[in-house]
Amino acid sequence: MDTSIISKKSDLLGILASGLCAVHCAITPLFFAAKPLLDKAMSEGGHGCEHAPWGWAMLDYVFLVLSGLAVWYSARHTDNRPIKLVLWAAWACFAIGLLLEAGHVAFGKWLMYTGSIALVVTHIVNFRHCRACKNGTC
Repeated sequence: MDTSIISKKSDLLGILASGLCAVHCAITPLFFAAKPLLDKAMSEGGHGCEHAPWGWAMLDYVFLVLSGLAVWYSARHTDNRPIKLVLWAAWACFAIGLLLEAGHVAFGKWLMYTGSIALVVTHIVNFRHCRACKNGTC
């Protein structure tokens, strides 16, 4: 398989996963703020969703795995060393932030936001870099 296709798809996966993660992280506080209203509405209707918070939190780890795969493939198929380093640093920032946030460390969520946004930007830069290559290598 052509490595430029793998790199493009991994960059698109990285952009999608990191972007969805940023959206997920941004709207989570809204769900928790609306929880009392939702609990009341669900109890009046006789339906409950006991597993939603756990399932919602597990999305963080799904995004971590997806973004890790995208970083691994993108870094493996690019010839631009600074992009490789920034991809791995952004992913590490995201992973450390996720672990700190899970441990209820206050600045963990900001590390997650920073890593996620850095991943989106770096994948876009790598996507453009690979698209601009003329000789078929990235």
